Amino acid sequence: MSMPEIEANQRFGVYILTYPGDFHLSTILVESIQEASPGVPIMIIPGEGFDREHHPFDVPIMATPEGSFWPELGHMDRKFWAFEGPFETFLYLDADTICTRSLEPLVDRVARQETDFIFVQPWMDEQDWCQVIQTPTHPKHASYVQHARQTIGRGPLAQFDPDHDFFARYPFNAGVFASRRLAIKEADLAALNHAERAFYRDALDLAAWTWRSDALFFRDQGRLNYLVGKLKIPVLPLQPELICPAGASATEVSVAEVERGACAFHIVHWMGAKSPSPSFFCRGPLFRIHALLWSFVGRRTDRWIEPGYERLPECVGYSLWRHHHERSSGPMAWRARLAWSWIDLKKICRLLRRSLKLLARSIRTRLAVRADHGPEGHATR
Repeated sequence: MSMPEIEANQRFGVYILTYPGDFHLSTILVESIQEASPGVPIMIIPGEGFDREHHPFDVPIMATPEGSFWPELGHMDRKFWAFEGPFETFLYLDADTICTRSLEPLVDRVARQETDFIFVQPWMDEQDWCQVIQTPTHPKHASYVQHARQTIGRGPLAQFDPDHDFFARYPFNAGVFASRRLAIKEADLAALNHAERAFYRDALDLAAWTWRSDALFFRDQGRLNYLVGKLKIPVLPLQPELICPAGASATEVSVAEVERGACAFHIVHWMGAKSPSPSFFCRGPLFRIHALLWSFVGRRTDRWIEPGYERLPECVGYSLWRHHHERSSGPMAWRARLAWSWIDLKKICRLLRRSLKLLARSIRTRLAVRADHGPEGHATR
């Protein structure tokens, strides 16, 4: 497959980490960027199982960076290759995203950065975060601490590095960020990996460490948050040059609005929420079933889901994804649609079982509280 070349040290470009299991998303992501920002170079970071000789992309595939440690990176941590790639500054995107508006404002802002930086999705206000996290009696304190642990890692982080304040700033998602080449170096990752493996062995008594292990850090996201803090890389919000709603938002994406450049945001990031696929569960009544169950479970397990999500007519961005998919590949085959629907049906069955368990637990808790307080609402003990 002939592909355009990318010159070394090119000013700005977009990296996308992908593997065969998410090609249905990453191919559309590439097409959406090419349509919204035709002048922005794109490079694929090949994930596990990627065949360099046979793939569906018409953009360059990144070669394995030279060095003793870069080739060892696996799973989602391979996104760190972006710090060793040919672009002097870059936007990194997970495959579960889609572009809805020009990236040129971000390109212009990045060009003005003279030192190392990382731009991230600002899910929380920095001042609000600091005030709450430093006030143990604040009603939101526990939920903020829980958010940090879910984002960075549930393991004994303070024991791993007692000198580092893991709560100093709001933790960010690692699926969409912009930064500079060599802001994080191979030696930084190698040293962290050596320390993490030793901690698994000596402190956690877990010898079998892999790139999917999460007994300490929440994998790539935890490591990126930790290294950015440890290396004192300035953390700045991507907004307003890049606005990125989450897939769990109650956001409708109109193809017509995107085509005329009137969309209010630049990227949609599904981040574990329902993402588009050929499945029949992506729109209409079947999507509503999924959305209702997913919302019920998610809100009772501290997952953020915007009010109104379950009333959407389709999963966020589905019409735009389908527009690109059918334009490049033609109508979706029924066999593929049924196969993807079967996968979603199994997920819905699991959600239903979990919903029933959560509902039963809630009923038992209410009955226990009522029993403790008696029929008049007074404590009986």
